[in-house]
Amino acid sequence: MGKISKYMAMPKVKNTMYLVGAMGLMASLHSPAEAEPTITTSQAVSHTTIAANFLAARQALYLNDLGTSADFYLAALQLDNGMNGNLLRQSFLTQYQLGNIDAAAALARRMQTVNITAGFTSEPTTAQAIKQQDWDAVLVLTDHIAENMTAQPIAAIIRAWTLVAKGQAGRGLAEIQKAGRMIHKNDALIPAVFLMQAAKIAQYSGNIRDRDGFLRDLLARDSLSTQITLQLATMLAQLGDQEAALRLVTRLPNGFNIKQVTAFLANPPPPPSIANQIATGIVDASVISTGMMARDGQNGQSSQAKVMLTARLGLALYLDPDLDVARFLLAQTLSTSQQIKPAQVMIDGIADDSIWSQPRLLLRLDIERRNDINAAIERLKAALAKSRDNAFLLKEMGDLYRMADQFAEARNAYLASQKLGFTSSDMHRSLGIAYERLDQDGLAETSFMAALAENPNDPFTLNYIGYWWADEGRNLEQAIKLIERAVRLRPKSGYFVDSLGWVHFKIGNNDLAVAFLEQATILEPADAIITDHLGDAYWQAGRQNEARFKWRYALQLANDNAGNDADTGNIELKTALIKKLAQ
Repeated sequence: MGKISKYMAMPKVKNTMYLVGAMGLMASLHSPAEAEPTITTSQAVSHTTIAANFLAARQALYLNDLGTSADFYLAALQLDNGMNGNLLRQSFLTQYQLGNIDAAAALARRMQTVNITAGFTSEPTTAQAIKQQDWDAVLVLTDHIAENMTAQPIAAIIRAWTLVAKGQAGRGLAEIQKAGRMIHKNDALIPAVFLMQAAKIAQYSGNIRDRDGFLRDLLARDSLSTQITLQLATMLAQLGDQEAALRLVTRLPNGFNIKQVTAFLANPPPPPSIANQIATGIVDASVISTGMMARDGQNGQSSQAKVMLTARLGLALYLDPDLDVARFLLAQTLSTSQQIKPAQVMIDGIADDSIWSQPRLLLRLDIERRNDINAAIERLKAALAKSRDNAFLLKEMGDLYRMADQFAEARNAYLASQKLGFTSSDMHRSLGIAYERLDQDGLAETSFMAALAENPNDPFTLNYIGYWWADEGRNLEQAIKLIERAVRLRPKSGYFVDSLGWVHFKIGNNDLAVAFLEQATILEPADAIITDHLGDAYWQAGRQNEARFKWRYALQLANDNAGNDADTGNIELKTALIKKLAQ
């Protein structure tokens, strides 16, 4: 088939940086002297009947247009005089997920008046109480939040800081440590999220001895999340320990601009207010809560986990509109859910001088390349014009060029990145792919071997070399060994299993070829190349009718391939299939 198909290249993976009411108290928090906030739709989208609006809301939600869905639910609710329990629940949930915290809280109060309970309704009201510094109300509300086991991490952090605000820092510190031990009963270590909160509480209350102990414990841990690493580095910088802070910077993912982070730590901001501390804690605890919900996916909680992660990140932004980590994670979550426009709004809210600006750029590029890779290339060129010595962005430029089949440009970008000192096993593999596609086979093998020397268990490199050699009919015994290692590492990858079947086909092991290729088509039933390979194996095994059936199906799949007129490999595949079917 000539050149290796594009599916053999490693998928792009960015280093960038995815509930219960307290109704009586909610009503008491809302002073009778205050006017209830007006909840209106943001667009003129109303239909004339409740049913029409409800169905339109469901359809918009199916199309990942959460904003329009929320408007239709509110329109239906208004036509129903605001008393329909299902409409109230859906309106509340969509407003909460959109980050409209005041509107969500107002809907929660309305639900209380008709004796409707629903999960998560205490949370927006709790945020309002935090902003009002009504700490007594917050304590009661967190008890209600904690009735839901998956919300306990968030409730514990809010409660601990509320106790600090009430002058009971010792109780707050005990609360956060107790929560950490309870939530991870089988873990001897308190999770880093809670340990970081404990260090902050100790610092806030002047408890230097405990603060230093918590910091030592955190520094001794080999694996910290990006958020905790940044918080820990910032706190150390605030305490004047620049050396320890800068050591932590080396642990950050490659997607961060180290120069920018270093400059930030040289002049760190002062410790934030309690509301801001709670906001950061909500972000960190939401990851734990989402994991707890996703773990119960068999009970229908997995999709709800994604919804609630979005809602709680919005809750954090309500408490601290300048919290870029929440903005970035929310953009990332929305992007994963294909809510592209809201994701872009979040991205646009991150300033150029933020330490999250380079992850923001990478996320924007990831979104843009899906529809217009040339536009993504131009955007990254503009960024590199301002930061010519950014080795990581040069590597990213190489990736974009490679995805666009511009292999000479990809090779040059990778080499420029290497010259500036960036290296990784992924980089060596990507450079090897560029060399291979440019027929520079010796340099390609050198790069692939460098990738394996750095990471011997990289299944993508193992598979790529093995498939390449098999496709060209050379080093077949060695190719089998490499692909077998890849399959052991990723047994559910149809592409890797296909490679193993293809190399057996090349050396004439017909029975094994058919067995592996049939398994590959089960794992990847819509891939034209794998189906074509199975047809070839059937033909070689003397099963001509089955071969023709698979070739016809492969041709159908190739014809269905989006953008096939611009895909040279797809055109070559279709031409080859037509010739085979003419036999």
